[in-house]
Amino acid sequence: MTENDGSVSFYFFDLDDNLFFLPTKLYLWNAETKVERAISSGEYAAIHDLIGKGGDWQEWATREEFTYRDFRDIPGMKVAEQQFSKDLFSAVSGSSWQGPSWPLLEHAAKQQRPVAFISARGHAPETIAAGFNTLADKGLLAAPLSILCIFTVSNPEVQKELNIDDPNMTIASMKKIAIKTAVEKALEKYGNEPAHRFGISDDDPNNVMLAINAMRDCKVKYPDKRFFVINTNKDHYVKLEVFPMLHPVTADKEGKRLLSWPNA
Repeated sequence: MTENDGSVSFYFFDLDDNLFFLPTKLYLWNAETKVERAISSGEYAAIHDLIGKGGDWQEWATREEFTYRDFRDIPGMKVAEQQFSKDLFSAVSGSSWQGPSWPLLEHAAKQQRPVAFISARGHAPETIAAGFNTLADKGLLAAPLSILCIFTVSNPEVQKELNIDDPNMTIASMKKIAIKTAVEKALEKYGNEPAHRFGISDDDPNNVMLAINAMRDCKVKYPDKRFFVINTNKDHYVKLEVFPMLHPVTADKEGKRLLSWPNA
């Protein structure tokens, strides 16, 4: 749905613990005891900076092929049988599955705002899209979503689409690239002239900071557009509009800068 001036509001979403709470597990490995430990995505977000470094998590490690196995598709398996599909439909059959950004997705569905999903998961985009289509079929969304793009950044094919070829790139950095690419896709499809608005919601503090950086870069490139970041991390739920430091928003009504530097 467009406004009278042709502008559009775009909604970008992280998935886990932001849009919904799924029972998908991650698996840590203790090489000393040869024991595997399953944890939730919420637990992982809280402790991943501590893994292998100290305290209760010093002896634990992640293993690419095993830790994230439930966050990937199994080749050749039907979409309805993939782990994402099973976890999603298991969650919605119970209670307390809706994440803090779910009301924003409901609004986007009702108003037919274009949406993008930017996730650390490695499923095929088609798997994610099928899940949301089924939610609409079940009446859990008011209407099928207008999906602009889906970037599951741990998926090798998605990485190729994003021109990511460094295996050492962090998830947060890949999501930053995905956000900026989603903005470009939106402008290609809906036009570069209208004063469009873009918002991204994420619950992981590391990803929130990279989202702010991505939106700052977009604001520098497209100063007539508006860019927002919504932090849904527990008690830090806040919506921020992003500006470069010397943008006029930091000036008073006479144009005098409120933030200044030597020789600025």
